[in-house]
Amino acid sequence: MGVSLYYTSLQPVPKKVEEAIRAELRQYQRKQPWLLCEPPGLYDTEEDSRLRGGSKLNLHPWADEMEAAAASHPKRNDIQELVRLLCEWSERYGITWLLDIDGDRLGRIEDGVCQGDLLGRLEAIADLAMFLGQEYPRHYPDRRGTDDSGPPTSHGLRIWPGPK
Repeated sequence: MGVSLYYTSLQPVPKKVEEAIRAELRQYQRKQPWLLCEPPGLYDTEEDSRLRGGSKLNLHPWADEMEAAAASHPKRNDIQELVRLLCEWSERYGITWLLDIDGDRLGRIEDGVCQGDLLGRLEAIADLAMFLGQEYPRHYPDRRGTDDSGPPTSHGLRIWPGPK
């Protein structure tokens, strides 16, 4: 189970615009390492003709993933690149995008511009993921299927209260 960033057009999108965006996605130069989120993708269009897409977020990248991404020297982090693409399509095709994370509205992109504090919220997600990847480069080992009921032997990030 993961956390995803979803983007949905506010209005119906003409078929020619949808086809143009899908063609751009197919030809998109994939020099971006896509560490913090998956590359942009669009789902099949429903009856209302609104475009819908999503990108799964990677909120805790592994150390080797971070090293590989750093070696490619991208111009921007992947969340910034995703937002750049959505802003570009918004401006070029007049699409207003609504962005949410698993049902919680983050904001909108309108006339090619992130409205309100949308960009700040997305940057905070990217900053958190980078922090977790740098400060906690290893995940706990998978303990399912073992009879070891003791506490983990390594110290790491705990986001829930421990036993009393």
